Formats: sequence, structure tokens, C-alpha cells
Amino acid sequence: MAGQTKMADQPSQAVAETPLKMKEMFVITCILTSEATCYMYLFPFVPFMVRDFGIVEQDVGFYSGWIAASFMWGQFFSSFLWGWASDKIGIRPVLLFGLFVTIVGSTCFGFTDTLGKAMTIRLCTGLLNSNIGVAKTYIGLVSDATNEARAFGFMSMSWGAGSILGPAIGGLLAQPVKNFPGIFAVDSIWDRNPYLLPSLAAAVLPLCGFIVGIFYLSEPSRDTGRRKRGRGGGGSKKQREAKEMKHIRLEEEEEGEAGAGKEQAMHSMEEGR
Repeated sequence: MAGQTKMADQPSQAVAETPLKMKEMFVITCILTSEATCYMYLFPFVPFMVRDFGIVEQDVGFYSGWIAASFMWGQFFSSFLWGWASDKIGIRPVLLFGLFVTIVGSTCFGFTDTLGKAMTIRLCTGLLNSNIGVAKTYIGLVSDATNEARAFGFMSMSWGAGSILGPAIGGLLAQPVKNFPGIFAVDSIWDRNPYLLPSLAAAVLPLCGFIVGIFYLSEPSRDTGRRKRGRGGGGSKKQREAKEMKHIRLEEEEEGEAGAGKEQAMHSMEEGR
């Protein structure tokens, strides 16, 4: 009973939250926002693109879905490969290469004139780019148990921003000759490639992410991340609780020994009297 009272009275040792590494979070936010934008920018105009390919109306939805899904099919098949590559050569080169592929893939997609080319470009872009999964590892390594919830919140924020920017770019800039006849001339490159303008606009974001990454993206320390997360250095929640319980038990034993010493001293004084 005394032990339970002692445990209840013992103040809990609050663990100080580690400040987020804002430079790293800014870089990864740029990367993830550009990835989300380039994934979603084609959604508003892909049915019109499929119609321009000469596909019959009843099959437009079917092939639009295949074009939209091709990117993720590529990532589905290559995610483990790029995870292995990030362990071997580092996260930084994998992320930068993925951004470069996104730039090239988005630009080439704007020049497609057949269904096969469109699906192939999107599939290859996904196969050669697995930045979404690798970015999660990066966030885990630059955060620890005290701030990882806030750190991963940046990923959701970035994906949300890209989900807004991508469709906005695609819907606003597709078919510019038709929508902005006073600016874009008939028989121009924009007329022959009505979806090139949104593709180029979307490619600007991974280009910016690539430039930011070149200068500010650093390779995270995997040993430090594991130690902070309690995988090798005794920093986990269970280990902290065990240490606290051991401290409480030691204090109780010391108090018990002190009490026994006082009783023995009082008994000796009574015998002397």
C-alpha cells in the first residue's frame, strides 16, 4: 500500500520534445509537394486527352483510369528496389534522381499523341521514382520519438498542397489555344500539343525541389535516428518507465532502511534506561 502511495505521489518525468530540424523539413516539403502535384495535375484533362487519341466514347473512362493509375503501378513494382538502393547509395541521391525523373516524365507527357505513349511515360516515371516511400524514411531519420508526430504532419500537409496545386494547374492550363485564344495562336506548338502547357507548369515544381535539394538536402544519419528512437541506445518509452520504477524502488528501500535504523536506535536507548 505504501509503495502504491509512493508511486502515485511520484511526479512523472516529462520528456522534453526535440525541436524539429526545420531546414530538413522545408526540403522534404518541397519534394513531396512537387511529387503530389505531378501525380495529380493530369486528372482534370485526361478524359479529353483520351478522346483526342481517337478512343471511342464508351472506352474513355476505362483508358483514362489506366493512364491515371500507370504512375502508381510503376511505384508498386519498384518501391522495394528503391528502398534497397537508398540503403546502399543513400537517401539523398535517390530523392534527387526521382525528382529528375519527374521533371523529364512530366515534360514528355505533354508531347504524347497516342494512348500507348501516355501509359508508357507514366509507367516509366513511376518505375524510376519512389520518392514517396523514401521520403517517409527520411522524415523518420531526421525526427525522434518526441517530435515524429509533428514531423510526419508535414507529409500530409505537402500531399494536401499538391492535391490542390496539381488539379488547378491541369484544369486551368489545358488546351490553352481553345481557352486563351488571344494569347496562344492556332497551329502553334500549343495547338499541336494541347496538354504541354500544364505539363511544363507542373514540371517547374520538381525542378524547384531539385534545385533546393542540390543545395540543402543532406544525407541523414541512420545511427542517430535509431538511437533516438530507442532501437539501440535505451531511449524507448518502456526503458524510461523501467528506469523510473527502479528509482522509486531504491528510494523505498532507503526509506525502509532508515526507518529500521531509527527503531533500533530507540530500542537501544530504552534498554540503556
